[in-house]
Amino acid sequence: MIQASSLSTTCAYLLRQCVSCGGERIRYWRRKDYQYTQALRNDVFHIYRCDECGTGFLNQPPDPQRLEAIYQFSGQALTESVSLQEILAREAAFPNCRVDAERMSGCADRFNASGNRRALDIGSGFGFYTQALKKRGYATVAINPGRYENQVFKALNGEEPLTMMFEQYTTQDSYGVVMMSQVLEHMVEPERALEKVRGLLAEGGVLACAVPNYASFLVKLLGTRDNACLWVPEHVNYFTAQGLQILLERKGLRVVRTEQVTRIRYDALSRRLGLTAWPAALLDTLTKYLQKPFAGLMNALGLGIYIHVYAVKVIDKQV
Repeated sequence: MIQASSLSTTCAYLLRQCVSCGGERIRYWRRKDYQYTQALRNDVFHIYRCDECGTGFLNQPPDPQRLEAIYQFSGQALTESVSLQEILAREAAFPNCRVDAERMSGCADRFNASGNRRALDIGSGFGFYTQALKKRGYATVAINPGRYENQVFKALNGEEPLTMMFEQYTTQDSYGVVMMSQVLEHMVEPERALEKVRGLLAEGGVLACAVPNYASFLVKLLGTRDNACLWVPEHVNYFTAQGLQILLERKGLRVVRTEQVTRIRYDALSRRLGLTAWPAALLDTLTKYLQKPFAGLMNALGLGIYIHVYAVKVIDKQV
């Protein structure tokens, strides 16, 4: 179990520019309190927002060493080991990771014009993305520091990821696909991370990137009570579609497709309302079958919960 004292330290510096567009029109947005223990301490985090591209970010950002102390166990808020059977049962009850893995790997494969059949899965989680890429004929390398997820990954794929932070990874290889699903929002220096990604991509290779949407209806409705996007301190950056596109293109990655995805756990509303028995079952059923048209509307309005972006490495002479 991670100790509370390992979570509270922030970096000594304040950011003066937006992490996406580099603009200086940033301002304080809101504070978010998060209690890590039952009785010891509340940590306070300050969220700033860019007036130019709409990106949000923690200011002061967390100390990377403190984040690494969290991620050595889990990047998905796990507090203990889980089995592959448990994760597969969750997916059967609420299809989520496998759905995204199939769609994103398929789109990445279609946009990959490099001829390179190697794929790098950064922040590989439980291993569904690596599994989907393997099914499409890619030789894969996975990176993930979290020991709890890596145990499930090995059970699913028969091999373990490289147990490290992406910042520590070095190679002479290049890749036709780099997968970063729910990763970039965790990185204290997203610009540097994308510069590294571009260096790892073969020309014509594609980055498939998924992040929470800072402009989602959940953030607008719940404010700092939202945890899908505003999960502190693990989520350091809060991207909008505009801000993410600007950031990617600043780093020499041409965006070829952007889409929004909204998927709500069937029991999300009943749990929030504290319902049980038949009222909970009724609401869960309604949520399951009525969310599709609602999700379509939110996505069309740019208010979806997640943003999926595909960006191709442009030829060096064009950068």
